[in-house]
Amino acid sequence: MRTLVVIVLFFMLVACSSDKTLEEQSEELIDNLIAGNFEDVRDSYFSPQLQETYTKEELQASWKEMTVNEDAEVTLESSKQQSFDVIEAIVEQKESSMKVRMTWDEQSELVGFHMEPMQTKRTLPRNVEEEVMKIGEGTDFELEGTLTLPKDLDESIPGVILVHGSGPSDQDEAVYEYAPFRDLAYGLAEQGIAVLRYPKRSFVYPEMQATFGNDLTVNEETMDDAVLAAQLLKEDNRIQTDEVFVVGHSLGGMLAPRIDQQADTDGMVILAGSPRSLWEIIYDQNIYFLHKLVNDEEEKNESIQMLEEEKRAGAALIDMTDEEAKETDVFTINGYYLKEMDEHDVGEIALHSNKPMLLLQGEEDFQVTMEQDFTMWQELLEEKDNTTFKSYPELNHFFITSQGPNKGTVEEYSIPGHVDEQVIEDIGQWIHKQTN
Repeated sequence: MRTLVVIVLFFMLVACSSDKTLEEQSEELIDNLIAGNFEDVRDSYFSPQLQETYTKEELQASWKEMTVNEDAEVTLESSKQQSFDVIEAIVEQKESSMKVRMTWDEQSELVGFHMEPMQTKRTLPRNVEEEVMKIGEGTDFELEGTLTLPKDLDESIPGVILVHGSGPSDQDEAVYEYAPFRDLAYGLAEQGIAVLRYPKRSFVYPEMQATFGNDLTVNEETMDDAVLAAQLLKEDNRIQTDEVFVVGHSLGGMLAPRIDQQADTDGMVILAGSPRSLWEIIYDQNIYFLHKLVNDEEEKNESIQMLEEEKRAGAALIDMTDEEAKETDVFTINGYYLKEMDEHDVGEIALHSNKPMLLLQGEEDFQVTMEQDFTMWQELLEEKDNTTFKSYPELNHFFITSQGPNKGTVEEYSIPGHVDEQVIEDIGQWIHKQTN
């Protein structure tokens, strides 16, 4: 069976061994930083590639900027992201708090290190209120979501549902230090638009993968709940029945035309979506990180060969039977999941839809790109009258300013930031234009 070294993030580093758990190693590392043992931390814990990023002096200067005292309290949070173990140390003290994010590979090698002050959580605007809403109430996969809307309504208003990108996600679509769906909910509600957001089914019910097995598709994972959420808004007398829109980000943007087909919404906002096959996007992401992060030519060439094999497998899915696809993995994703998506050409669905569409793209997005994805949308829909395109310089995949020393990698998402206000304003104005 074919194996792939990594999905989306591509690091190839020399392995180290330790009898201690990653949590124990991470705690030791933080203790050494607090004690001022910067050279020991760099030499003993950092991988060779990470050592090229930090000199002892740079590590010391960065830590000193945080002004951490010896009486600071440290708590650890562990998570799994793709093939990496991520340990986040929350360093709390009276004056300030900070987060240290440590990324360990499968060989227990520290391949990522980032520290930053803790972001102050954005508070609910004073002219906005929230209430709990149940999506799929009474079903096996009931979800507790949040409806955000202006206070003191005296007339019905437009409403939107927010649809997540790939992978398990909470209702804020929180990733690293971002919470883009919370930003959108607050900002759009301030513009007089109700917003329904909810956790993704795979976030609340991680066992659903075992429940559906190789029969799992985007229907069970994403679309069914989006359709139910749209129906909830249509049944709410505070929401104008014919003014319900779907706002999809990344994978959610890819699926927005299909969701509209089933939910019969009144328009679509596609944020960093793509009309291309998901396996093709994953291939391009891997190639991008391979060239960006791997310097050894022999390793790079071997990895390219593996990626090409995965790409060929992805291209072959459409000609397989469902059962054959279920027995195939492409980029560690079950082939049937990908085949089902390829059987629904979202570009063609969007082209033949009579619904208005707004397609937005961050120009610094390295996951879904201007050159391949946004341009393809423009070419497909160039003659469609009720379609609007806009791109934003300096914004990344989450429509947040791309910045920092790790710009162009997922580590940039560790720098606290919010969805650009212009993006939120543009979405709000476009929705109101459709409803007037």
